[in-house]
Order: sequence, then C-alpha cells, then structure tokens
Amino acid sequence: MRWKALPAALLLLTAACTPDRPPAAAPGTPAGSPTGSASLTPVADCGTHDLGHRSELPPASLSCLLDAVDQHRPAVLRATRLTIEGDPIRFTYTVRQDGQVEVLTDTREDAFGYRGVMRELCTGPAAGPPVLDFARCSSPTPVR
Repeated sequence: MRWKALPAALLLLTAACTPDRPPAAAPGTPAGSPTGSASLTPVADCGTHDLGHRSELPPASLSCLLDAVDQHRPAVLRATRLTIEGDPIRFTYTVRQDGQVEVLTDTREDAFGYRGVMRELCTGPAAGPPVLDFARCSSPTPVR
C-alpha cells in the first residue's frame, strides 16, 4: 500500500525541485527582443494581418502599436503584403521598452527579389506605405 503513494510523493518532490523557467520566446522571435525570455513585461499583441495588395492596417492595430511606442510598452504587430507577382512579404514590428521599433522584413518567399530576413531599428512610426513609415531607421542587417 505504501508503494502506491510513492509516485505522487516523487511527483511533488520533482515539482518542488524544478527551477522556474521564464517563458520561451515566440517562434521566429530573435534573441534579445522584448518577447524573448529576458522580458518580464507582457507583450501586447496588436494583431496579425494579411493585407494582400492593400497598404492599410486596421485602425485598432495601428493605434495599439503607436500607443505602445508612446508608452514604451512591448508590443508586436505582424503584417503580410503581396508583391506584384503575388509573393508574400512578411513584416514583424516589435516595440521595445525603450520605444524603438524592431522591424523584421521577411522576403524569403519572394521569387523575384532578395530572399532573406532583414532587421532594422526604427523610431517615429506613423501610418504609411507599405504598412508603417518611420522618421528614422538603422541600416538593414541580415538576420538569417
């Protein structure tokens, strides 16, 4: 009879000895970004949008991102646009706690252009083509 209680006791002991791990970063999130394991602040999800050939984000998503920048709160917005030929170009906008926006542009599925992921750090976001416009951005650097 005592052996039946042993697995439950081991489970409790194991749970008590397991170190707490911070949540893993979201898939496709580069290390060091606000959604990485070092961040303890919740990240606002401003939406994921397939815009096709349109260049406008829904106003609520745009407000979510711009408010996060103004308040220096982490947030993520994802948008996909299509090239003229119909290939998807994926943008991921990640607001950092310092108010800068990390922009990842994924063109790996573009059959007629550069294929890769580029990263920029930007400031001063506003609505504009293709999805957002920025007052200033760093030079694009390859991620993968």
